[in-house]
Amino acid sequence: MAEILLVEDEKNLRSLFQDVLSKRGHRVLCCDTLASARALLSKRLPDVMVVDVKLPDGEGLSLLDRRVPAVVMTAFGTLERAVQALRAGAVDFLVKPFDNARLLSSVEQALASGERLEELELTDGAVSESDFTRKLIGAEGGLSSVVAVLPRVAATDATVMITGESGTGKELVARALHLASPRRDGPFVALNCAALPASLLESELFGFERGAFTGAHARKQGVVEAANGGTLFLDEIGDMALEAQTRLLRVLQEREVVRVGGREAVKVDVRVVAATHRDLAAMVSEGKFREDLLYRLNVVPMRLPPLRERRADLPALVAHFVARHARRHRLEALEPTPEAWAWMNTHTWPGNVREVENWVERAVILQRFEVPTVAAPLARVEPVAGAVKTMKEAVAEAERAAVLNALTAAKGNKAEAARLLGVSYKTLFNKLHEHGVQERQSWS
Repeated sequence: MAEILLVEDEKNLRSLFQDVLSKRGHRVLCCDTLASARALLSKRLPDVMVVDVKLPDGEGLSLLDRRVPAVVMTAFGTLERAVQALRAGAVDFLVKPFDNARLLSSVEQALASGERLEELELTDGAVSESDFTRKLIGAEGGLSSVVAVLPRVAATDATVMITGESGTGKELVARALHLASPRRDGPFVALNCAALPASLLESELFGFERGAFTGAHARKQGVVEAANGGTLFLDEIGDMALEAQTRLLRVLQEREVVRVGGREAVKVDVRVVAATHRDLAAMVSEGKFREDLLYRLNVVPMRLPPLRERRADLPALVAHFVARHARRHRLEALEPTPEAWAWMNTHTWPGNVREVENWVERAVILQRFEVPTVAAPLARVEPVAGAVKTMKEAVAEAERAAVLNALTAAKGNKAEAARLLGVSYKTLFNKLHEHGVQERQSWS
């Protein structure tokens, strides 16, 4: 699936990590010294680097290159070292020992980060308006109104609120803002507020002190502090609990954060970009979102139109995703058939750009563009005595089936299943218990 450079000097760990990543389908290139890794990087750039901090001939952090997303590992985890790694451009920081699932999760996160950066194709230097116009797909079409203001907004520290349906590219625009800003050498830290239950969201956002709650064995830095000097992207902020909203308001007003269970305020210098597919104004009237926080976040509003409003961008998007996934899967690029184009131009694309990418990737893998057929009308079903379900029973059955399908598609990852269903992690968690869905060893 991807080419990964693994830099680890301890032979047993190197073999273990290589085996875990190879079984996931990745091609793993191994190095045990700084010098050998630099020699390899001078000839090719992998999709992801997994790098140990302490190497026989120097610091692994010196290998980090913003063109290649990296996961950093160390047996000597400290808050300062984690901040150093994130500032150097690491996507994640792992403290040994860690389990295989944690390694795979971090690598997947790094791959996703690399794909978004590849999609931007922006340089590390100052980005002019012409760069955006040339390099963002849809810049001269459906995204022209966004592109027109993006460089000017990026040059400031103004808080930005990006709205749009799921799959329209809200995080992509947030990263573009960061890379075009004076903060581009600082960290870009993203958090999906819908992916965590309310009980965990606050500690993830603001960090916690030792003893703040059961299991808090040591102080932990939150993502607000991790983004210090850079940009914090809060996706699906409409799913944030009211108590966390109050704490976030303080961050925006006072430029400081108080960790959960702590009293000391820590000063932070962070630019906040928020995103949501929800109607926050309606949520304010319903008492579900703080009005003062909305005012603080909505300094510069940006709306991303759904794909059905920017169909002229389809050819460029399809060509881009065909090239990307043909390269990623080492398969031949292919052109959509006239029938496929006809279907694309009439399809409503409820999943927006993300749906286009998934459809194109499947076509590249199968080496053919499949055009969904319209199902035949259902025959009239005669009622059968004793077989009629109540509306409540029918809804419950449909909900349970949807939850099972989403968990299977997400291979048991609840956060991903919640995203596929378009609900919060909390809602999915409740539905699992409500419908008696049990954990499985495998969801394939």
